[in-house]
Amino acid sequence: MDSLLDELSAVPNGQKSTPRHLTTTITIQETRTREGGPVASTATRELDDLMASLSDFKINASTHQHQTVTDSPYAKPNKASSKNQLDSMLGNLQADMSRQGVNTTQKGCCNACEKPIVGQVITALGKTWHPEHFTCKHCNQELGTRNFFERDGAPYCEPDYHNLFSPRCAYCNGAILDKCVTALDKTWHTEHFFCAQCGKQFGDEGFHEKDGKPYCKDDYFDMFAPKCGGCSRAIMENYISALNTQWHPDCFVCRDCKNAVAGKSFYAMEGKPVCPKCVGVEDDE
Repeated sequence: MDSLLDELSAVPNGQKSTPRHLTTTITIQETRTREGGPVASTATRELDDLMASLSDFKINASTHQHQTVTDSPYAKPNKASSKNQLDSMLGNLQADMSRQGVNTTQKGCCNACEKPIVGQVITALGKTWHPEHFTCKHCNQELGTRNFFERDGAPYCEPDYHNLFSPRCAYCNGAILDKCVTALDKTWHTEHFFCAQCGKQFGDEGFHEKDGKPYCKDDYFDMFAPKCGGCSRAIMENYISALNTQWHPDCFVCRDCKNAVAGKSFYAMEGKPVCPKCVGVEDDE
């Protein structure tokens, strides 16, 4: 390079350079780019090393990124895989677990999904289930070891079973979970079967019905029984019908002398019976 510069400096101004000088210049440029040529300068070599390092870095980064993004067939199953492929994968998994010492003996097929059961199993209603598939038919909550009730071969959790199928109380409309009273073609909680008027529960005397409601004896007669024409109290047993009303036998007496007039002649005065004797006395007066 220094020799070339010296030769260029020696050329007089205005004089054209010889073809040899042009040939030498071309040779130097080719030397920097052609493989197998003369050794490049230190600066050129460092630049080449730097470019090579950058090229290797790009290749490594690209390879690493490609390996990271590439999905494993186990990480992202092919949605279009056939049933045979799925069965093959399950078989391989079972074989791998067996080699690891994990017991993978099938315990029947799940009644819900109809798939083989390996691992935990629930046996109920004469069938086998995956634990996550043994659920309440109504709310789909897992039943696990909770109490459940059966209806038409299906399991139900306790709250749903009672809400759906237990008898209802005629008073509160709540589900009856324990003892109940059946009366008036209805069912009742024992604590809700009481007099519709006073709220007292019925004793040995039982109850009387009016318009579909139960009443104790006292309230029933007080509210609905005919009233005596003499004392205005309810008539609960035998009575006498006279003067367009009902009377206790002991209350059907002469208005004036209070003697019984049942089975005897009497006169009606102001809606009350009066014996003939009392009528005669009054006439005499």
